[in-house]
Amino acid sequence: MILEVQNLHKIYKNGIHALKGVSFGVNEGEFLVIIGLSGSGKSTLLRCINRLIEPTSGKVIFLGKDITHIKGEELRKVKTQIGMVFQQFNLIRRRSVITNVITGRLGSLGTFDSLLEKFSEEVYNDANKALETVGIGEKAKERADSLSGGQQQRVAIARSLMQNPKLLLADEPVASLDPATSNSVMQYFEKINKELGTTVICNLHFLSLVRRYASRVIALKAGEIIYEGIPDEIDKNWFKTIYGEEAEEVEIR
Repeated sequence: MILEVQNLHKIYKNGIHALKGVSFGVNEGEFLVIIGLSGSGKSTLLRCINRLIEPTSGKVIFLGKDITHIKGEELRKVKTQIGMVFQQFNLIRRRSVITNVITGRLGSLGTFDSLLEKFSEEVYNDANKALETVGIGEKAKERADSLSGGQQQRVAIARSLMQNPKLLLADEPVASLDPATSNSVMQYFEKINKELGTTVICNLHFLSLVRRYASRVIALKAGEIIYEGIPDEIDKNWFKTIYGEEAEEVEIR
């Protein structure tokens, strides 16, 4: 087991109880998808796992180690093993694609060289390899803001690969993309999972994508797990339970 979440609670300062005793495990090599309505706790859960926010109580155990409240250098080392891809691409728009990819490794590079963008041949080779993995190696020298939305998200994925992560988290990575591009981007998460062996946890809205890519699904509702199982077992009744009686499923092909 690569990750274990034990009785996790998160209560924000405004009183919102975003996670209510969430517990689950993730085996190495899984492609776990988390679903649920906006506000169900999906993003909070990922941010607790990678320690962008502090859980109120409970434990996050990564590679057998409790990382729930670690700080400083210990936390920095853990974060080098957990990649993160966000809904927003968070690229440096005026810089080249390859420079954006290299920023994924700045945590392990010298500050002076990073400021001057003086990187070794090995770093450039790794960045080009990451771009090839997501199918845009030919875009390396172009400015990030010249790319389409789907291409920019692939740059963000390549940036996360510069960490050589054991666990890759993706928070609604296709929410701002059109349907055709969404499938294209998800195929690269699948490639990273199957060919590189990287464990993936991904928040998604569309069940058609969930059924296509997930090996297992967890559904959150009001901060609690209400479903855990395989995608094909989410029938119409479960869909209504998760998303509400008025919800209609939208399919992405």
